[in-house]
Amino acid sequence: MIFKDQYDPSFGRKSVFTICITISVSVSILLMYSEHLPSFPWLQPYQISGDFVRRTIIAACLIIYFVRLQVTVWVFQKRQWTWLETITISILMTFALYAFAKLGGDNKQGVGIIEMIGVLLYVSGSYINTYSESTRHVWKLKAENRGRLYTRGLFRLAMHINYFGDILLFTGFAMITGRPVAYIIPLAMTLNFIFNIIPLLDGYLEKKYGDEFRDYSKKTKKLIPLIY
Repeated sequence: MIFKDQYDPSFGRKSVFTICITISVSVSILLMYSEHLPSFPWLQPYQISGDFVRRTIIAACLIIYFVRLQVTVWVFQKRQWTWLETITISILMTFALYAFAKLGGDNKQGVGIIEMIGVLLYVSGSYINTYSESTRHVWKLKAENRGRLYTRGLFRLAMHINYFGDILLFTGFAMITGRPVAYIIPLAMTLNFIFNIIPLLDGYLEKKYGDEFRDYSKKTKKLIPLIY
C-alpha cells in the first residue's frame, strides 16, 4: 500500500476490486445453499454443506462485509489506488472471504458460545471501523477542516482505530467458522498492519501534518486502545 497526497477516483482499479469481491461473496453464498438450487446440478460437487445455522451466520457476515467494504472504497477512500495494490488486495481478500465460507460452511458442528462471542466481535469490529471512518469523512468534508489531521471521535482512543476494528471483525469471523486454522487470517492481517501498513501510513502522516501528527502520536495509542 502506497500513501500519497494525491486524490483520484481510481474508478477502473476500484471496479476491478469490486468485481473480484462480488464474485467471491456470490460464489461462496451460492455454494453454501446449492442444495436448494436444483437447476444448478453442476454445483453439487462443490457444495458447502455444514451446519445450516453456521452457514446462515457466515452468509450474513459476508453480505454485511461486502456492503461495508463498498461504502469504504467508493465513499470514504479518496486517495489514489495503484494497480499493484489493486491486484494484491483483490487476490488476498477474495481468498480470505472464500476461506471463511469454506472452512466454516463445511463445519457440521452446531454453533455454541464461542461462535456467539465471534458474532459480538464481528459486529463490534464492523461498528468501530465504519463509525470511525464515517465520522472522519464527515469532518473532512467541512471546508474549515481541509488540510487538518482528524484526532476526534474513536481516533482519540487509538491512532489507527479503524484497523483495530478490522482485526476484531476478522477475529470474530474466524471464531464463527469454528476452525482453528481460520485464525491465520486475522493473525496475518494484524502483523501486516503492525509491520507494514501502519509504519508507511505514519511516515506519510508525519510528512503531511508535521508537529500536529507528532504531538498526536505522543499521547495516543497506535492500534489497540489502552494497550498499544
